[in-house]
Amino acid sequence: MRTDLELAQVSQLAFGYWHAQVLFAATELGIFDALADQRLTAARLAERCSAPAPQLRRLLDACVGLRLLTRDADGYANAPHARRLLVADSPDSLVRWVRVMHRWYGPWGELPAAVRTGSVAEDRAARLGDDPGYLEDFILGMHEYNSRSAGSLPAALRREDAAVLLDVGGGAGTHSMAFCRAWPGLTCELIDLPGVTDIARRVIAEEGLSDRITVREGDYYQDRFGQDADVVLLSNVLHQESWDRSVDILRRAAKALRPGGRVLVNGHVLDEARTSPVFTTLHNLSALVLWDGGESRTAEELKQIMAEAGLSDIAVHPTGEPSARLLVGRA
Repeated sequence: MRTDLELAQVSQLAFGYWHAQVLFAATELGIFDALADQRLTAARLAERCSAPAPQLRRLLDACVGLRLLTRDADGYANAPHARRLLVADSPDSLVRWVRVMHRWYGPWGELPAAVRTGSVAEDRAARLGDDPGYLEDFILGMHEYNSRSAGSLPAALRREDAAVLLDVGGGAGTHSMAFCRAWPGLTCELIDLPGVTDIARRVIAEEGLSDRITVREGDYYQDRFGQDADVVLLSNVLHQESWDRSVDILRRAAKALRPGGRVLVNGHVLDEARTSPVFTTLHNLSALVLWDGGESRTAEELKQIMAEAGLSDIAVHPTGEPSARLLVGRA
C-alpha cells in the first residue's frame, strides 16, 4: 500500500504541469469568456475561439475532467468557480494572474540551469517595462491576486496617529487602497517605475481614491522616498532583492519616516528549517528563476535585515495569507 501511495504522489507531481497547461490554454483561447453566461456546443465554441472543433473538443473535455467546465447534451458551460474567477469581466477575475503564471511556465522550465548557474531565466525588465503587454498583465495580475488579502495588513495593526503612508514598489495600488479604506483620512503616496505608475493611476481612479492616493515615478534602487511619513510599506518587494540591496532599500525607507514612524515589510516567509510552508519553498525557487538576487527568507533573517537598516522594536504579525507575515520596525 505504501508503495502505491508513493507512486501516486510521484505521478501527481510529474503530471502536475499537464493540469496547469489545460488552464493556461483554455484561458489563452478565450474559452471561459466565450462561455461567460451561456452554454455552447463545441462547434460554436470553435467559431468563437478560432480553433478546429476536433482539437478544441479534446481541450474542452479535459476542462470538464478538471471541473472547470460542465457538459450536457446542449454543450459546455463554465463551472460556477470558473465563471467567478476565470471570466475577464468578473469582479473576482484572476485571468491576468493566470496569464502571468502561463508566462512563467517558460522560466520555470529552466530551473535546473538556474540552480546550476545562479542565473535568472528571465530578465525582470521584460515584465517591468520592455514588453508593455507583459507589464500590464504582471501588474494587474498581481493586483487581482493580492486584492484578496490586502485588507488583512491594516487589520493587523493599530493605526496610532498615522496620517501619511508611502507605498514603495506599490504596483497597481492594491495595498494603498486597502489602507485608505481601513483608515479614514489617511493619505498615501505610491512610488514605482514609469509604466507601472500609469497603470496605478488608472486603477486608483477607477476605485475613486485619486483624492487620497498620489502616484510618483521612482526607482527604489536609488531614489529618496520622501520625508516625515508615518508609515513606509514594502509589500511583496524584498523577496525580489539581495540581502545588501534589501538593507539599502530599508535604510532609505527609515530616512523617509518621522521619529517613531514604522516600516512595514510584507511577504511570504519561510520557517526556520526553510522547508515550509510548501508555497514559500516554491516561491523561493520562483525568486531564483525570475529575480536576480531575489530570495525568500525566514522571519529571523528579515528581522536581521531590518535591524541592519537601523530599524528597531521589530515585531512579526500574521496576515490573510497563511504563508505570509507582516514585519513592523520603528525608526
